[in-house]
Amino acid sequence: TFKEEVRKSAQGFKNLVQKNKVMIFSATYCSYCTVAKKTLEDLGTQFQSYEVNKEGQEGEMMMNIVQAVTGNRMVPAIFICGQIVPGGGSGLKHLATSGQLGEILGQCCEGDQTCSQYDKYSLH
Repeated sequence: TFKEEVRKSAQGFKNLVQKNKVMIFSATYCSYCTVAKKTLEDLGTQFQSYEVNKEGQEGEMMMNIVQAVTGNRMVPAIFICGQIVPGGGSGLKHLATSGQLGEILGQCCEGDQTCSQYDKYSLH
């Protein structure tokens, strides 16, 4: 049923955001998503991404949850330690340029901005 689908997506969303230190809800065609990933890669930071456009109906559902949680139906939706990064890809880049991103990642990952000692979690 629709309700079960929603519940399943909500649980999936929660797991992705809680079990990954850095989580990006992304789409393969989205240039800001590419910018966000490159920003993290430049810092050597490990992240998990979920490409909504590759997941069909499940991806649509996931975007419904992203919208419910963030108020925006937009990718990239970037979470660091469960907190949404304001401004998506450009917001993340701004934090990186100002040096704040390293600090935020350090706080999130016990002083290690690469967050690489943590396992990545995926739905599949």
